[in-house]
Amino acid sequence: MRSGCTILIAGSRQGVGRALAEHYTSVGHRVFGLSRGASDLVHPQYHHICADVTKEETLKPAFAQIADAGALHVLIFSAAIASPGHSLLIRNSQAEEVLRTNLFGAFLVSRHALRLMKRTKFGRLIYFSSIAVPLGSAGSAVYGASKAGLEQLAFSLSHEFAADDITFNTIGISTFASPMLDLITEKAQNEARAALLKKDAVQVDELAGAINFFASDAARQITGQSIYFGGVR
Repeated sequence: MRSGCTILIAGSRQGVGRALAEHYTSVGHRVFGLSRGASDLVHPQYHHICADVTKEETLKPAFAQIADAGALHVLIFSAAIASPGHSLLIRNSQAEEVLRTNLFGAFLVSRHALRLMKRTKFGRLIYFSSIAVPLGSAGSAVYGASKAGLEQLAFSLSHEFAADDITFNTIGISTFASPMLDLITEKAQNEARAALLKKDAVQVDELAGAINFFASDAARQITGQSIYFGGVR
């Protein structure tokens, strides 16, 4: 990744997004964080904006603040909801919320980010997928579908912006210590780990390594791709 980038992390209040916000501010990047609730992260390089990724009326003023600060170089979309459960038992409202946040939210945020990136003819959009896509485990029908849709979104956008120095890639996370992991039963976690070649939980520096590569000039011709931690395919 270029030095001194401006990075937007959608879903920065907790979990993966929070860990990455702390990491990237600590190494000198300017980070804008986006989440529904306020954040207690305090750093001179961190700027938090309360906004709902599924609501256009909150995203417009949020991106106006980002635009006033200058160019946007990298979008990391980590906002997600997990609502595991058998497809016959999950409530319609739960399923809709997962799809709206994980997929529709990514679409809305990406459109706003792309309008800024088109001005400078440069951008790196990186989305977090999940091993739920290749593993297809029981109880992950809606969540897995939202992440598979996210991968397709990145793939399709890569075609639309092929003429620009703007790329779209996804990173499939295996396990990462976060409140979302607490929603999954211990049995389901063990079953997922059993299917992995690399069973250790992903560390923030490992995630940052993958992000840094996708965001680098060396990866300018890599777009529409998905990689997974854990050795699944």
